[in-house]
Amino acid sequence: MLRRLDWPLLLVFLLMFVDLRLVAMMPAIADWLTHLGLDHAGNLYLAGAGLSQLISNVPATILLSGHSPDWRALAWGVDMGGFGLAVGSLANLIALRLAGTRGSAFTFHAWAAPFLLLAGGLGYLWLVTRGGG
Repeated sequence: MLRRLDWPLLLVFLLMFVDLRLVAMMPAIADWLTHLGLDHAGNLYLAGAGLSQLISNVPATILLSGHSPDWRALAWGVDMGGFGLAVGSLANLIALRLAGTRGSAFTFHAWAAPFLLLAGGLGYLWLVTRGGG
């Protein structure tokens, strides 16, 4: 069982939690995050969804979590960020890796990217119209 374990993936998970807390404390990164206006729920939501498309939703959550007490907007944003690109969620990457079939990434993106735009847009509208944006 230990030989079949995906050690590189496990290492990514472990390093992610240690390294991203340190990255978030770097002055340049902390300053950049401060300028995003994360005290507004709409900005935090968009930052979570957008950053998830670049570094995945778990690392995005870790990076943004110390910059706003609004856990709901952050959770909704990074949840939406799990759609879109495969990197949006490590679960997507794992599933595509397990699928191992040609064209599975194309099929995934054909559904997930439009879903991110639709559901993410509706989520954002709901968030800002309820007075949290």
